[in-house]
Amino acid sequence: MSANPMMEQVGRLIGGLLAGGSEVFLPGIGSLYTERRPARRINRREVMPPHRGVSFTSQQRGVSLVEEIARVLQANGAEAEDLQAMAQSVYDRWIARALDGETLTVEGVGVLKHKHFTSDEAFERRLNPQGLKAVRLPRPRRFDWVCWVGVVAVVCAAAIGIYAWQMFRVDAPESVPMTRLVPAQRIDSLAGAVTADSMTVATPATASASATATATTNTSISASTSSTPTSSATAASATTSAAGDASAVASLISGHHYVVLGVFSTPENAARAASSASSRDVALTCGVYRFGAKYMVSPFESDDPEACRLFIRAHAERFPDMWVYSAR
Repeated sequence: MSANPMMEQVGRLIGGLLAGGSEVFLPGIGSLYTERRPARRINRREVMPPHRGVSFTSQQRGVSLVEEIARVLQANGAEAEDLQAMAQSVYDRWIARALDGETLTVEGVGVLKHKHFTSDEAFERRLNPQGLKAVRLPRPRRFDWVCWVGVVAVVCAAAIGIYAWQMFRVDAPESVPMTRLVPAQRIDSLAGAVTADSMTVATPATASASATATATTNTSISASTSSTPTSSATAASATTSAAGDASAVASLISGHHYVVLGVFSTPENAARAASSASSRDVALTCGVYRFGAKYMVSPFESDDPEACRLFIRAHAERFPDMWVYSAR
């Protein structure tokens, strides 16, 4: 505590105005005011939470300290005709004691030096009751060996499936067994291709012609069957490509604040991450935004950064790595 009651009372007056969100003009010096500073990343593992701090400007802002001193004197019963002169006298005496060269000391609030204000620890706790301790981000989970075993099993199963599919695609043999000639001749006779006289005796020439026709028919059917999976795969690929091009990418709005779920190098990866987050929490509706040369997935945006921080705390259990980005 200061030995001079005047220094203590003026400092307490300035501290009360700043803590209440007001701006204080110091004639001949400048203005002190409080501002809300957003969260910032200190390094890859630590983030400084949002907080309030005291700043200085050479311009006149807010109420004059002389007028505030006069208001306090009037409340204490001072005479109205001498009020302004008394307030100015108190202010001049306070400046003479508080100002030392380029350093201004405000008792119980902080120190102004070279246009930079440094708050006292007690006043910092008054402005930020939640504290200013840096928040440490959790380490990303490492890829487990169990996951590696699962990936290898999936790859092996896919390879076996592709091999079996290739084996079933093999075309029919060129030679036709003799046992299939009689059924082929019966089909031809039902269609009217063979007359009643030719059915009585099956000559070698007739048998050879039927075998050739049957082999040609089987080969055509096999070729048609083998081409069908390729056509289906091509159609499926075209459908997938069309669906990927339909994904919408929005642009960031200057002055808005976005809750960042993740940043990705391609819009497809960003769309998959947004869909995965929505499937984990049906209350989330993620959007994809351009983030420089990359793509950002955001489940929430607002004009107020405090609303973004409340959203992060509400979903911290499911999505612990979210952070706030302010678009410029």
